[in-house]
Amino acid sequence: MHVLLEKYLRAIKNHLPQKSPVPSVGLDIDLESCRLIELVKQGDSFEILQWAVEPVENADVEGTLRRLWGRLNIQSKAPYTAVSGKGTLIRYIDMPRMPAEDLKKSFDIEADRYFPFSKDQIYTDCYILNPESQDKQILVLVAAAKREIIQERMELLMRLGLSCPSISLNSMALANIFYFLGKMTQNSSGKGEPQAMAVLDMEETLSNLVVMVNDRPRFNRDIFIGGQDLTKRISNVLGMGLPEAKRLRTQPGDRLPEILTICDSVLMNLVSEVRFSFDYFTTEHNLSIGKLFLSGSCALLAGIVEVFSKNLDIPIERWNPIQNFKLGPGVHAEEIFKNAGQLAVSLGLALS
Repeated sequence: MHVLLEKYLRAIKNHLPQKSPVPSVGLDIDLESCRLIELVKQGDSFEILQWAVEPVENADVEGTLRRLWGRLNIQSKAPYTAVSGKGTLIRYIDMPRMPAEDLKKSFDIEADRYFPFSKDQIYTDCYILNPESQDKQILVLVAAAKREIIQERMELLMRLGLSCPSISLNSMALANIFYFLGKMTQNSSGKGEPQAMAVLDMEETLSNLVVMVNDRPRFNRDIFIGGQDLTKRISNVLGMGLPEAKRLRTQPGDRLPEILTICDSVLMNLVSEVRFSFDYFTTEHNLSIGKLFLSGSCALLAGIVEVFSKNLDIPIERWNPIQNFKLGPGVHAEEIFKNAGQLAVSLGLALS
């Protein structure tokens, strides 16, 4: 293109009205609470416009979502959301190199080779984890979810007048944050060798463990230990109802040492499952885990970082990915940082 014409077109473009960035919304739905974050892209970064955590009362998820949408001024009617737990699976598979379209067709046809479900029972998707590799083999992440789970989520959103551009898995939403922030580091040997990082998202019914290498997921596991197990333990030991036990778990006050002692067996089971997963990953990939981040509603329990630190020989910290984002007008840092762990999945979804 002639340089004068190029300058002219650039000048014209600068005087044309620019489209405003469209905000994206991540919606995380759990038995304990519904969490939402609205982001808007600002240059190379994102700004958090709105967020909310709304407790689920009497197992009424739909009513909770109506309250959530009612008290926020959210223009988008198409939030990104995710599912997790039983009926969802992720596999890491070496495949012959082929175009992405052929790869997707392959899994659509042969899904039952990789998952314990027939292909007409599940939705699948796949992602090439090492597209830059020149090898004949590629590493492919394949995700599957039972159709009934996806259908149930879509029907819930439709009753609220919402649509959904995509439905992901919780562990992939967590991986989105690592990918965006580039949290991977080099190990202390100075040889430039990759070191793995992990996040354990502890929710009400289960905990999602994801291990990342070079900004991409390499291992994940659903551990079916969560807040419900802690609540039941408190209820059994102290002889109180589940609602009261849950309030004591989330707001222990000066009874924290007692609550940690009561919950010790449950927490040790969770630590053991994490240690087993790390041992497997290290043996399989010959990589050590450099750090573990804790997120989710259970990670808010005071003293839980110390419990993991005493039993796992790696650095542990409560995850606050929010601190890496700009905060919009009216978003108070202290309040959102206090809830950062609970908002991790919704943040990762909004980054989709």
